[in-house]
Amino acid sequence: MSDIAQVGSRASVHRGSVAVARPYTRSVLHVFSYFRPDFTGEGLYLEKIASHLAALGVRSTVIAARTAPRTATSSSHYPNALGTPKLFGQDKAAISLPMLAWLALHAREYDVVHFHASVERYFLCHAIARLSGCRVVQSATLDDGLGTLIDGYRGAYRWAVRRLVRLIDTAVAISPKLYQDTLTVMPRDRVSLIPQGVALPDADPAARMQARHRWGYTPDDVVLLFVGGMCARKDVRFLVDYLPPCPQGATLRLLLVGPELDDAYPRALRAAIAASPAAARITVEGYMDDPAPAYRAADAFVFASRQEGFGNVLLEAMAFGLPVVCRRLPGVTDDFIDDGTTGLLFDTPGDFRDHVLRLAADPALRRSIGSAARRRVALCYDLRTVAGQYVAVYDGAASP
Repeated sequence: MSDIAQVGSRASVHRGSVAVARPYTRSVLHVFSYFRPDFTGEGLYLEKIASHLAALGVRSTVIAARTAPRTATSSSHYPNALGTPKLFGQDKAAISLPMLAWLALHAREYDVVHFHASVERYFLCHAIARLSGCRVVQSATLDDGLGTLIDGYRGAYRWAVRRLVRLIDTAVAISPKLYQDTLTVMPRDRVSLIPQGVALPDADPAARMQARHRWGYTPDDVVLLFVGGMCARKDVRFLVDYLPPCPQGATLRLLLVGPELDDAYPRALRAAIAASPAAARITVEGYMDDPAPAYRAADAFVFASRQEGFGNVLLEAMAFGLPVVCRRLPGVTDDFIDDGTTGLLFDTPGDFRDHVLRLAADPALRRSIGSAARRRVALCYDLRTVAGQYVAVYDGAASP
């Protein structure tokens, strides 16, 4: 891993773009199923928080079980705090023997092995990590709370899996829903609820004007933004089908930003947009490495996803001072969005349309909800604070 140099068995030096190197006090191996060049929200999130972990003395290294590089991989694809991840490219149904062998050889170089996914069903990776003297941390980020995970095994095997779960020192859940699910399997003192976080951007009116000019938006345009994967789970089609007609005195526009995660859904989505009466008001931007210009260009954020572990893009939108109109997901979105104060939650298409039209017709309401949302993020979801909570888990302390 070209950006990371080993210094002794438990410390390392990060060599970034500056000449002065500094020591790390902890070394964490992050294990994913998928990482770049495949798109994963959890992988992108680690890239964002890695520099904050580094500032707290944590060296982060990534291995990915199922991702294989499809082009020449350069360390410039990743923040210096991560180096260049090692990608194994296993088949979905198989155990990656090369990854197991690599882990057996190298796990002892790390203080912590943090699993961000269930990379194999037999807990062999967890066992190798424990036998190598590592602390084992397991994250639950979507529908992989340990209770739900165990329910996915045949009944005859569940008793064994419940014992294998004991290989995990701490399970981290990112929402109350996942936290409660994991408590069905693990004792409370070994489960931590750590929400996701974001960095608070500076307000920049000039950057907003430049961003709106990029997409040709006028002062009369009210821009609704979606950021996320173009897939069925995110239900982007809902936003197209229920985009309201323009209110008097404004043009309501929809900007869709995100990668196409398969072939069928994006193709059907584009067909639906072409057939929509609102086609001229909808822009499909695709994936943006840095979506900040899209957030700055927008007037509100819309999100119809049907399943989330957290929904970090909602926090990003709130940090930019955008009012969010979001599907109510019990134990997830309703935990950090106060309906009517820091955002607007909907349960039906009618609710969605009503919320959008209210915001479109009332700039003062947009500013009020957006400002409250930004204050909430600054108070409760600062990325530096969240990084500190992870460091507490890595050190073995209880985390809020």
